[in-house]
Parts: sequence; structure tokens; C-alpha cells
Amino acid sequence: MYTFEKIIGHKNVINNLQNSIAYGKVSHAYIIDGPKGAGKRLLANTFAKTLQCIQGGTTPCNQCISCHAYDSGNHPDILFVKATKTKSLGVDDVREQIGQNIDIKPYQYPYKIYIVQDADTMTVQAQNALLKTIEEPPSYGIFLLLSTNFNRFLPTILSRCVLLSAKPLPLGQVKQYLQQELDISSEKSDLYGAFSQGNIGRAREIATSEEFLDMRQKVIEWAVELSKRDVVDAIGGVKDFEIYKEKAQEVLDILYTWYRDLLVVKQLETSTSLIHKDRAELLVQEAKQISFDKLTKYLDAVQETKDQLRHNANFQLALEVMVLTLKES
Repeated sequence: MYTFEKIIGHKNVINNLQNSIAYGKVSHAYIIDGPKGAGKRLLANTFAKTLQCIQGGTTPCNQCISCHAYDSGNHPDILFVKATKTKSLGVDDVREQIGQNIDIKPYQYPYKIYIVQDADTMTVQAQNALLKTIEEPPSYGIFLLLSTNFNRFLPTILSRCVLLSAKPLPLGQVKQYLQQELDISSEKSDLYGAFSQGNIGRAREIATSEEFLDMRQKVIEWAVELSKRDVVDAIGGVKDFEIYKEKAQEVLDILYTWYRDLLVVKQLETSTSLIHKDRAELLVQEAKQISFDKLTKYLDAVQETKDQLRHNANFQLALEVMVLTLKES
């Protein structure tokens, strides 16, 4: 059930949306931007539900026919736009899902609201098609564009939208959510919270995934054994991570935080600020065998590999180059 009161964090975004309702200054187009799992869809859904609520307040009443229709997934005047043929939203998607029915007035509610998922994947042609609509929208038309990178939008689209950012949450809020909502232990919530990087959706995904803990164990074992292997054997070990190809960033996040913890132990000689607190003894042992210089080089090598993979570098080749760098350090 969507209500603003139940949304964790994002107070600035919520205040902006609620104030626009309260003062009658609702825009025709919004971009809600943030990483996957940040809560963009939750914010958009709640805003749309509130706008259509018969009570006319700044949060859904959850009692009227409009709120019930939305909660059941059958609201006639809230429409979801998504790609149908490829991963990108094409011009046909925009024309068929928006252009062909925007001139039809709402069935029975104040607005006709379009929630455009992965809006930043729109092709240039699709954005230009949408631009024609949001330049001169009907009084009842509202567009909520969800994106992970607002820089992909054309300047003409950006100039006609209110840009709202779903920023990372403080670690404390993420941990509190994990402990209270998912009954996660304090120790595990430290680990999952650190890896979530302030992202509730990612924290939940990690906390409910058995694969994550298995993957972490494998990465830690690999990192510990790396110094004992020769170069050929170490490069050959990259194949062990082929099964995690689709989770390459998570694998590298684990490796990066492992080296980060080693640096913390070596420099501060404390376990209070560790991410891998349950591996504190092993970290202490490993930290004794590696220098500051090597650890900083390791961290740089892992970060560089993360950046390369974000730019679509070959997975195996990028990891092999990283291993060579680590062995040369």
C-alpha cells in the first residue's frame, strides 16, 4: 500500500512533491533520477496515487475508490510506459503508449498520469516524439520519467521537467530497515548496509540472496590465495568467476571492500569500522603480510577494473589485466 509516510528517506523529494500538491503547483513533467533500487518507482507510484485520490490531500487516503483501484492494479488513469520490442524505449513505444491516447480525457479522475519506466533509455527519436507532447500537454496530462542517468536526456527534455534526485540513504537508515523489516542481525545489517551504498532496494536484494554470501566467501578465498599463486595460475583462476559475469560489479565491490578493510586494520589496528567484521581475525592475519603501498595499488587496480566494466569492457580480459596488475604490485 503506497503512502508517503512509509517511504524511508528521500524527505527532500517527498516535501517537493507534497508541496506542489498543497500549493496547486503540480508540474506536467518530472524526472525522478537515481540508481536502480533507490526507490524511484515507489516515489512515482505514491505521487500518482496521491494526485488521483478523491480526498485531495498530500498523501493517499487509502479509503477512496481511486486508492483502492490503484492498489488493485486497475487504475484506468495511471498508465505505465515501458519498452516492448528492445531494451530501449523506441519511438513506436512512445507513439503507441502515449501519443495515441493522450488526447483522450481521463475516464473519471483529475489526471491522466504516465509513469515512464527506464525513461533514460529512450532513443533520440523517442525523446523528440515525447517532446511534442510535453511542450504543450493537455491540462490533465502528467508525466513521471524514471531514470538512472538524467544526462542521457536531451537538453530540450530536461528544460521542460522538474528534476528530482533519489539520493543514497544514510547507513543507519538502511540498517534500521534491514533489522526491523527483514529481521536481519546487527552484524549482517552492517555488512549488507555497507554493500548497499545507501540503496534500500539493493540492501533488500543482497539480504535475501543466498548467492551473495557464497560469492563473498569465494572472493575472499581467492584474494587470500592470490599471493600464493604464480601469475599463470592466478590468471587461470579468473575463469572461476565466469558464473558471476552478470554480477561483475558486486564481485569487484567485495574485493574492493576486502582490501579496504585490510588497509583499515593495518592503519588503525581496530575492527570497529570494518565492513567484513565477521572476518576480523583473518583480516588481521592477512594485514601483517602486505604493505601499505601494495594495498593502495590493489584498491586502484580494482577501481580501474570497475570503471572499465561500466564502459562495457570484456569481463574476462578486464579481470585478467587486473590480476596481472595485482601480481606485479
